Amino acid sequence: MSIAPPPRSGCRRRLRPCLVLVLLLSAMGYKVPCALADRTLVPLPIFTTAPNEGTTYGALLAIVEEQAGALRSLLVPQAMWNPLLGLRAAGYYQRLLTPNEYYTLFASQSTRNQAHYEVTYTNPALAQRRYFFDGKLDYINDRTARFFGLGADSRKQDETNYTLRDIGGSATLGWWIMPTLRVSLTERLRLVDIDRGVVHALPFLRDKLPGLPGEQGAFVWAHRFALTYDARNAYETPTRGYFGQLFVEAAARALGSQAAFVRYGLEGRLLWPLLNDRLVTAMRGLVERVEGAEVPFFERSALGGDDTLRGFGDERFRDTGRILLNVEERIRLFALTYRGIRTAFELAVFTEAGRVFHTFSTLDTRKVQTVVGTGIRLVVTSQIVAKIDVGLGREGTAIFAGLHYPF
Repeated sequence: MSIAPPPRSGCRRRLRPCLVLVLLLSAMGYKVPCALADRTLVPLPIFTTAPNEGTTYGALLAIVEEQAGALRSLLVPQAMWNPLLGLRAAGYYQRLLTPNEYYTLFASQSTRNQAHYEVTYTNPALAQRRYFFDGKLDYINDRTARFFGLGADSRKQDETNYTLRDIGGSATLGWWIMPTLRVSLTERLRLVDIDRGVVHALPFLRDKLPGLPGEQGAFVWAHRFALTYDARNAYETPTRGYFGQLFVEAAARALGSQAAFVRYGLEGRLLWPLLNDRLVTAMRGLVERVEGAEVPFFERSALGGDDTLRGFGDERFRDTGRILLNVEERIRLFALTYRGIRTAFELAVFTEAGRVFHTFSTLDTRKVQTVVGTGIRLVVTSQIVAKIDVGLGREGTAIFAGLHYPF
């Protein structure tokens, strides 16, 4: 299956399940005879069925570079064919400069103009851990995007298709005022254009929902202030500790944005280990609300996807606010060491509940969406997490894979 980072998700890295298999085979010692020194070559076929894109066929070659018992880089060129999108070429590259500092490059282009280009860089310990930096530039032309309407009661039969053309980026600069406390400012810019999609069996968003705020797209320039408490024992692969964040984000026409709104919220996470980290209970709570007169639909709070409600597709539910609770048990089964690289194999069992809402006064439990599921995780030298999660929700089953914990 093909590799693709998630749109508009900071620097979290997403891929299809094939790369989890790549890391699994590499950890177990699989490599072709011509593998270069410190590099393992893993060829794999591609076959996937995604809710939006349909069936994709192809092949990839993963090149895993190791040095001194640590994963240094990952390069994955791919070639694919999809009946909706035509021929597609893609490549993913990740370079780990230190255990926490890395950059990624991703490019994907099809003959029918399904495209995604992205560059990210993350360093949470800049200048001897005085500062925090996280940055991203990306371009997305998604011809299979979906919208179901606003509200917790949006229906599956109201599904629409459109092309989301989104170019932009974000940069976060934080200052560690204490070893576990930082303040940060994020500048986020995106230029969105909405056009007809490639799925002709579904109605076009503008035809079915005329007058929807954001139906023509918009330029958004938002400024986010956050106060973050982070007492976890690792940035990418934590097993214990606490995380909390209070944030406020504003976009104003007076400062150049075509959309004006204020987003605010609170998020908390807890990791509780048992039996020498063989069992880790992970919990997260999130409350968020967006206020504004004409907030574009693509800037509203959303639930659904690989890090919120894993039994639904990406951004299945949208409205003014959202509330979410995730509980996950991470069970370490065993570990393997190959060429100095240690890979731990985990089983995850999770449950989650959440809903979008229009106002706090309308928030109740009647339209809460619940999900249960399980997953497989590979933790490579405490630097990369490869995952496959399968979630079951009211509308069926969803499968997500990626190079990160969901929270």
